[in-house]
Amino acid sequence: MANTGTREKIIEAAYVRFYEFGYNGTSVQDIVDLVGVPKGTFYNYFKSKELLGLEALDLYACVADKVFTPPDVAQGSPRSKKPQPSEIARLRGQFEEALKFQERQKISLGCLMGNLTAESSALPESFGKLIEKSFNRWIAAVSASLRAAQVSGEVAQSHDPDSLARYLMAAWFGSLLLMKNSQKKTPIDDFFRLTFDTLLKSEPPVTKKKVPLRRKGT
Repeated sequence: MANTGTREKIIEAAYVRFYEFGYNGTSVQDIVDLVGVPKGTFYNYFKSKELLGLEALDLYACVADKVFTPPDVAQGSPRSKKPQPSEIARLRGQFEEALKFQERQKISLGCLMGNLTAESSALPESFGKLIEKSFNRWIAAVSASLRAAQVSGEVAQSHDPDSLARYLMAAWFGSLLLMKNSQKKTPIDDFFRLTFDTLLKSEPPVTKKKVPLRRKGT
């Protein structure tokens, strides 16, 4: 655990415990035991477990916000002299960066927000609102990337970027949940293959063959 203040250590401990055992599977005592402070210290910083949970979720959201980012508008402007990178390659890189978080752990723990969503019926209402706002930000970032890819001709104009972004994020978080359950990378491998090698694979434009004109009488 990082060499930070007691409040930050409590948030980090909650983050770890909620990730592995869920919100309802974690008690305040579990958290203070992990930090090594008395329970009274916890209430010096947080009025309730719910408020601590919101802090832990916000910590996760801040990490994910740095991964799923919209395109740089300035870079894609006509005045920019920089070569334009593939927007789909950039999007794939974001999902690969998110996957590295899973690979740094001994076991796959899935997505913290996705895990807690599975407990949604027993969670405080404030959690659902924060989770929904976070998901919407990431979906909006992916949608912006898809729109940029349409402009560059990498993605077909027939796709609705918002719908496609919602589908991709749902598939991503579902794959993380399946990977957590099976402890196998197959669901994630399927996500990358079907998403970037099939669904978003750019195809060269079809060129019509010129039919030679026939002269009359031939």
